[in-house]
Amino acid sequence: MASQANRQTILSGGDEWRRHWQVVAASVTGITLCSFHGYSIGVMIGPLEDEFGWSRAAITGGLLIIAFIAVFVSPLVGRAVDRIGPRKVALLGVPFFCTAFAMLSLATPSIYSWWALWALLGFANMCVLPTVWTAAINSRFDANRGLALALALSGTGISAFFMPPLANYLAGTLGWRGAYVSLAAIGFIVVFPLVLLCFRAARDMTAEQRETMAPPMEVVGSGDLRTEMRSPRFLKLLGASTFFSITICALTTNAVPVLLGQGFSRAGAAEIAALIGLGSIIGRVGGGFLLDRIEARKVAAVSVLAPIITAMLILFMGNSEWAARAACLTLGLAVGTEVDACAYLAARHFGMRNFGALFGTINGLMLLGNGIAPFAANYIYDITHTYDIVLWAQLPACLASAVLFLMMGAYPEIDRSGDPA
Repeated sequence: MASQANRQTILSGGDEWRRHWQVVAASVTGITLCSFHGYSIGVMIGPLEDEFGWSRAAITGGLLIIAFIAVFVSPLVGRAVDRIGPRKVALLGVPFFCTAFAMLSLATPSIYSWWALWALLGFANMCVLPTVWTAAINSRFDANRGLALALALSGTGISAFFMPPLANYLAGTLGWRGAYVSLAAIGFIVVFPLVLLCFRAARDMTAEQRETMAPPMEVVGSGDLRTEMRSPRFLKLLGASTFFSITICALTTNAVPVLLGQGFSRAGAAEIAALIGLGSIIGRVGGGFLLDRIEARKVAAVSVLAPIITAMLILFMGNSEWAARAACLTLGLAVGTEVDACAYLAARHFGMRNFGALFGTINGLMLLGNGIAPFAANYIYDITHTYDIVLWAQLPACLASAVLFLMMGAYPEIDRSGDPA
């Protein structure tokens, strides 16, 4: 009886943070690492163009390769997270990713060598996706789940904030090859020790520890993965997140080139683009606070409309420094809130039994958007020599995403009497 009571007791918010803050700390660094390549590529476009004469579309084709890999591999990694736990996946993934990221420095004048290296990076990236880190957060937090997810996912904002200026400095000092090696070394030295010492999900503890320390797992829906993946709720969540990822990444990845086109210097553009990261951190923390108090679908629907403001500021006032800064900050706010909301909605609507596979599928299609968007945007630029069409496309894509989020409906009822998965 005591054991059953322990499983049904929800830790208070203060107890959750005292017992599990280390998991959040490790997750922040892991999620920072997983976006190194996306927020550094904008700075590397110039040096790669100068050395090899490749087009911008060809250079960002690496992101498209990762995107196609993600569609097929990300759900499989999610299943691995469900079966063996996120800790084991992360311990393998961090050194694999850092090694593959450093190997981008080995590219030769053949564009195929560049794409082959990105293919290797794509497989490595699957092992450090937010699916891994958010699974551990969701298994530990209940009362403060939204805020815990927000703080963990602020890692992408941290990466967006420091990566453009740091990559620009390293590329200018060591060359683009040295920059890739240095960034990989920094990532490994910071992230791997924290994962080794601090990153443990509920399933990584003993049975006795889980009974006394872990919050209860929600039992939601049928628990059958195929049924959940075919459900209207999941398809709406999948569509909303995919629409948004396609539109948002056309701007986040190309922020530096877009600003260069508005007349800013490379250093100035990198500095202004870093505000995307600052906005993302603010959006994540603020959004996490709201997710614990307001229905996540409403928070998500509002956040995905923010890039429209960014597009209008750049289109009509892009040569103004304050307008460019406001545009990037607003874009970061949207990025910060939306991804948290997707992870939160997946856990609240479907529980934790199949969270890895479900959110892995969402991650896969979001990464597909992450790859298609920069490639398509730069292909359009190579033809038109402007990003205006990309900026105007924000309007319909953001509206479609907001509508799909709102159509998900309220949270289903939760049965807390079930045993943890």
